[in-house]
Amino acid sequence: MKLSIIALFLLIFNSHDFSQINSIMKKFEYRSHTFDTTTIPYGIFIPSQNEKNVCPLIIALHGAGERGNDNEVQIKYNSLATVWADSANQANDPCFVIAPQCPKENKWVDVNWELGTFDFKLTPISNELAAVNDLIEETIKKYPIDKTRIYVTGLSMGGYGAWYMLMNYPNRFAAAIILCGGSDPQMACEIMHIPIWNFHGDVDKAVLVEGSRLMIDAFGKCGKNALLVPDPNIKDVLENEDLTKKIMSSDLIYTEYKNKGHAVWNESYQNPLVRKWLFSKRNKKSE
Repeated sequence: MKLSIIALFLLIFNSHDFSQINSIMKKFEYRSHTFDTTTIPYGIFIPSQNEKNVCPLIIALHGAGERGNDNEVQIKYNSLATVWADSANQANDPCFVIAPQCPKENKWVDVNWELGTFDFKLTPISNELAAVNDLIEETIKKYPIDKTRIYVTGLSMGGYGAWYMLMNYPNRFAAAIILCGGSDPQMACEIMHIPIWNFHGDVDKAVLVEGSRLMIDAFGKCGKNALLVPDPNIKDVLENEDLTKKIMSSDLIYTEYKNKGHAVWNESYQNPLVRKWLFSKRNKKSE
């Protein structure tokens, strides 16, 4: 079963309040960026802030069902990009958001998604991810970005992209939220210094959960054990002060939702604890 078909179906039928998303979408500016021979559309949210005050930057990498060149669908059908630009969340954590769009027939990472893993050293960076990196460089030069708080997040195909970005640019990102993607366990020791919260559904048929399990096991072999949080949305987590403190202090968290498939993004992004965790992380290599 092809991931693109599954992802598009899930994106449409598991989206949260469309009216709220449409309202937030109007706050984005829609542009394009060209690097070498590749041009990608992207949406950028610019926070209301004093020009002297630097803000974090979030890179949001979409899934297969949102590919194209309309510069809309990558923001429209889930909270991957819009949750950070919501007025209530901006009041607490103002930040820039970039949501690039991958062309329809291409991938953030040129691998077989269904395997859940790939060999990073045998997989050259895609033209699209190279363009995203160049866009990050341009944005840092143009806007007051806090270089110690650049974050990447991605779901499904974008989860692969987020993992790849960490491995290819290990000193760039302060932290990552990665959902239902795949990675290369051989590279775990190279990126173990980056705080990561990895999410996956245990009955995901589009991207096998074994890919995330292998990555978490690989971190353990490198000496970095994950804090296992089965579901950060349940009362026993949200109202457990000791556990929330442990979550906030952890640099590697793994959430494997029980009896859930591929679409686990909205319950993850809409969780205030998840967002608070991300914004608490800083890149010491950039200080």
